[in-house]
Formats: sequence, structure tokens, C-alpha cells
Amino acid sequence: MNYEYYKIFYYVGKHKNITRAAVELYSSQPAVTRAIQNLETELGCRLFVRTKNGVEFTHEGQTLFDYVRIAHSQILKGEDEISHSINAESGTIYIGTTVTALHCFLFDILDDFHLKHPNVKFKINTGANNNTIEKLKNGIYDVAFVSTPCNTGKALNSVTVGEFNDILIAGNGFKELKDKTITLNDIKNYPFVCLRHSMQLRQFIDDFFAENDIAVTPDIEADSADLLVPMISHNFGLGFVPQDMAQKAIAKGDVFRVRLNKELPKRFIRMITDPHHPQTNASREFAKTITKSLQNK
Repeated sequence: MNYEYYKIFYYVGKHKNITRAAVELYSSQPAVTRAIQNLETELGCRLFVRTKNGVEFTHEGQTLFDYVRIAHSQILKGEDEISHSINAESGTIYIGTTVTALHCFLFDILDDFHLKHPNVKFKINTGANNNTIEKLKNGIYDVAFVSTPCNTGKALNSVTVGEFNDILIAGNGFKELKDKTITLNDIKNYPFVCLRHSMQLRQFIDDFFAENDIAVTPDIEADSADLLVPMISHNFGLGFVPQDMAQKAIAKGDVFRVRLNKELPKRFIRMITDPHHPQTNASREFAKTITKSLQNK
């Protein structure tokens, strides 16, 4: 196995262009082309097809790239860790999180940890539960934070680190609902804003309505929880939002809480690590700090 071929393959796949890959590799276009041809010969299949703008993956090329991208990410993490001090006062922590977990828990934790460990860097990516957990399993993240409902499986370490409530809010175009308590069934009489199918908050709300024999169809669907408050403040409809995410807009008077005769149950935030992937010193210290803070509560 020639690892140099896979390095070249990664950069060609990253740029979808042999010339740009050659520039980043400080190599020549013919050398890069030759390396790709040699790798294709070794594997017995085509990895790229030429287009007028560069190259595109074949099916086999895309499959290989999905694995090589993960390996490349792990190598960069290892290099980054080694290049810093061996103690937990430097290095980079790779974090995957849902938007809800970020706003309802992680921001405060990051603030406190950064004050105590100012030389530690963070690389934070947001996404849905399933995508975040999958990237943790692939070693792209050191630690992940997700919100329930979620399925972490038995192979991962999962700790509940916080809890929060989802509340129903409305914009000032629905001021007749201020200081009024409505029923779940009353929500059907108003436009409703929610996340798209397959997202955790949507699943949670759909299940809650189903348990109460109510069917509500959203008028507008968003693909991220941080879009809900702005859409609701512009009077597109009523919607459920994690309380912490709505607090600033409520304080400014852009939205207000609509009281229900039956509120949604609490949800929880979980910190997840994968024991099958090595942790950096900084990420171990980060997880340990959170665990200790829970024990002291």
C-alpha cells in the first residue's frame, strides 16, 4: 500500500481538480495524474471521471473518499495534538453538538472552561443528533452533545449533563394570546411553525401531540432550531422552542410565551464520548471538568 497515493487522492477529491490539488501538494499536475492512475491500477477501478471543470468521483471513488476523509481528519488531529504541549493546557478539542445543546448548555460550559484553560482551542460543528453521533463514531469529534430524544447505542459512553423545557411562543401579531392559557387542541386554530421531519424537536412534538390524540400540521418547516425564533417573531405562526433559546427574544419583547393547559415534558442534554477512539489530553480534561461540575451540584 502506497500511503502517498491516498494523500494525493484525498486532495484531488477535496478540490475536484487536479491542478488545484497539485498546487496544495507542491507537486506537478503530471505527477498527481500519474499517482491517481497508479492507485486506480492497484485497486482495479476508476476513481474519477474528467469534466470540463475538473474531475468528479465515480461511485467507487466516492466510497473510497468517504473513508480516506475520515482517516485524513484523524491524522490531522494527531499531528495537532503532538505539536502542542503534552499537558491539558493546550491543544484543540473537536466538538459536535446540536443547536439546542449548544444554546441550552454548552455555551456556559465553554465560557468557564476557556477562562481556566485559555490556550485550548475549540473546533465546534453543529448538526442533527444522528449526524453528530455518526461523526463521533468515525473519530471526527472528541466529544458530542445531543438533546433527547436520541439513540446513542450501547457502544458509546453517555452522560446526562443538563435538562431544559420547550415552550410555546408567538410573535406580537398574536397579541390576543398574551396572558391567556390555551389548550393543545387550540393550537390547530393558528398557523404553526416547526422543524422538518426526522429532527429531534419535531419528533418529540409529534409524539406529544399523538399521545394526546391531536394532529397538527406545520404551516412552515425549518431545518435548524436557531431559525425558529426569528420566524416566530415575524409572525409566521406559533411554535415550540427550547426556553433558553427564546429568552433574549422574550426579554426584548419580540415574542412572548403562550401558556398551555398541558406543557411539554422536560428534555435532556447528553454528553457522549466513544471509548474506541483516543482522546486528546485537552478533551479528556474538558469531559472531566463537566463530570466534576455535575457531581458538585
